[in-house]
Amino acid sequence: MGQYNMFSDLKTPRDVTGYTLFRGTTDWSQLQQFDLFEGGYPLLVLVSIPEFLKTMADRDPEVAKLVNSYQHIIEYEFKGFDSGLENITADSQEINSGTQAINVITRVNAPTASTFSMTYMEKSGSTLTKMHELYLRSISDPATTYKTYNGLIGFGANQIHPADVGWHKETFTFLYMHTDKTGLLLERAVLLIGCQPQSAELSIYNATKGNVEFKELSCEFSGFPIYGSKVNAKANEILQWCMSESNRNMIHRNSWDYDYEILTNAHNGLAQQSLLTNP
Repeated sequence: MGQYNMFSDLKTPRDVTGYTLFRGTTDWSQLQQFDLFEGGYPLLVLVSIPEFLKTMADRDPEVAKLVNSYQHIIEYEFKGFDSGLENITADSQEINSGTQAINVITRVNAPTASTFSMTYMEKSGSTLTKMHELYLRSISDPATTYKTYNGLIGFGANQIHPADVGWHKETFTFLYMHTDKTGLLLERAVLLIGCQPQSAELSIYNATKGNVEFKELSCEFSGFPIYGSKVNAKANEILQWCMSESNRNMIHRNSWDYDYEILTNAHNGLAQQSLLTNP
């Protein structure tokens, strides 16, 4: 590991200094020199949910079911960001002699507070919509603007004291990762903190009789992105756990060896009657 390497725990680029690339005659027999980045391999981990939602879930089994299903959908049906990851940019200023000038960089701008959106198909029962509505109405009642946490805030023995209320109990944390084509090496990771959903899309209930269609949701969050060596190290650790064969919720990269439920579940009626299980 190099002393000044900022990118430990991320995939190391191939050394292409020994190849001709596109200068002069291209040696097409050495395809390793064209080791191109391929997009399309995103992963998302919901690291934490707001504290007040955890308290609600602990006390109400129906809320627990909603929260747990929401977390599972957000991670397991994640297909990628529609927007949200911003570029590092530079500001320049001019040095001018009166007849000639040169621009030099005087400031580099890294991504800060931003919004990102993710697209999901809503489930019957409206898991995502209900979760976002519960969240938004709890942190600010639309009619009064007061925080209520849907009845959790108060002076009772089982309530959250008003002095303990604040934004620190109201944010989600996500870890976004992008892997290489193998799924085993990390190309980039970003920790998204202080995240809050920006809407509950009740508009999905607008309908015309006879016009039957699935409803797609664009789940927009605000948040603050954190990049760094510690983020990369933790993301790489989580990635290896996700891909581990010892993890029952592993990401199955080889579909040929996948154990389909109908073939393995002894309690499945079809499997019990099938020649696959009773030759």
